[in-house]
Amino acid sequence: MKATQKKNGHFGYLLWQAVFLGLLLISLSACGSLYTTEYLLEPPTSQQGQICVMQCEQNRTACKNEIKLAQKDCEHRNEIAGIKLENCLKNGGMNCYDSRKTCPPPSFEQCNQEHRYCYQACGGTVASQRTCVDSWGWGLGCN
Repeated sequence: MKATQKKNGHFGYLLWQAVFLGLLLISLSACGSLYTTEYLLEPPTSQQGQICVMQCEQNRTACKNEIKLAQKDCEHRNEIAGIKLENCLKNGGMNCYDSRKTCPPPSFEQCNQEHRYCYQACGGTVASQRTCVDSWGWGLGCN
């Protein structure tokens, strides 16, 4: 019996070491370089192109406003759903359910991408520049 306990104890220790090593490797792999892409926009030289670029900017602003509105709408629906749930539970309801949904954080990347395409279609140039970002402060990966 003692040999079995010793064998099982050794197996548990090896399993613990394997799990720890796996978590350590996953953690270290997340410490790679982080990059950000910046876009440099050079406006078109023609007056018609500059007017066109102004329309691109108005379209991007409208796109961002639409996303912000959708975010507020989602948050408002969740607020109402939370109040309904709270009232149902207070009144001893038997069929209370939580209908709130996760509101994803707003992302304007689609608006920005469309803006860059529009900018180029107006005769402007778009150059991308990829930069290493050292957000951890450790100096890893950025040379």
